[in-house]
Amino acid sequence: MLRAFIARFIQEFLADPEKNNLGPGTTDQAWDGFVLGFSNGADPLYDFLKEHIGEFHWSPAEAFTLGWPAAQTAAAEAHDAAGGPSAAGPGNPRPDELTVVSWALCQTEATKKANRAQTRFPSEPWARSRIYGQKCGRSLQRALVKALASEGYAAVAPALLPEWTETESPTYGRASTWSERHVAYVSGLGTFSLCGGLITERGQAARFGSLVVHAAIPSTARSYSDPFAYCLFYHDRSCTACVDRCPVGSVTPGGRDKKACAQHLESATADYVKHEYGFDGYGCGLCQTGVPCESGIPVP
Repeated sequence: MLRAFIARFIQEFLADPEKNNLGPGTTDQAWDGFVLGFSNGADPLYDFLKEHIGEFHWSPAEAFTLGWPAAQTAAAEAHDAAGGPSAAGPGNPRPDELTVVSWALCQTEATKKANRAQTRFPSEPWARSRIYGQKCGRSLQRALVKALASEGYAAVAPALLPEWTETESPTYGRASTWSERHVAYVSGLGTFSLCGGLITERGQAARFGSLVVHAAIPSTARSYSDPFAYCLFYHDRSCTACVDRCPVGSVTPGGRDKKACAQHLESATADYVKHEYGFDGYGCGLCQTGVPCESGIPVP
């Protein structure tokens, strides 16, 4: 029932144009639906992420403990406001008592179409989705935390914690203390592409979010064991579309140059968006559009 409650909440949240939009000056929506997955806080892959990315990457239990004071306050406020069940409980539950809720918010067809036509800088809808769509996603995380508290379940949004930060992985360079895409992989939403995106059943043109909730929710079955199972390049080397789409050569058959990508994203595209579209933003997404895995899992 809690799975259904979460799915219904996200669906209703995205159906509200006041919340799901591309910002001032347009009535277009930011996101066209979502894909939802769940994983247990004791899933061995969370230990693997610490080994694979770095010890700094939080486990679900670590993230929940960090966010517990705020979660406890939200639970108390929800209880006082609605008179519902209390979400009070221990701030350090066992990992297997926690569930990670992960979702992908899917780009609209109009936004993807606009970005397919670009060769160096993002289309305006894509840049807007990066800023205003991200704002929608963050609002969704906060709203879902409160909604769960009103139902008696304490929850934490790790990516919104003040302790969340970007750092350096000894092996993979730029990384963070809670990777939404890696969490989505563990939660059964999809596998990685050559360019670093996550290919879901609705493709990799998406943005990800998650919560850790103190509740036992059945995990989503992973239909894969290989982290690159859905990528045609890793399947049989038949596709390098994202290599061709990258405007700065940061994607190659040998992997992804995160520094080159970030420099283009955070500097060049920011200047372009400000000059051409008139707002403070940035974005790219060329490697996520105009490729076989844009809107679904490609068939070999």
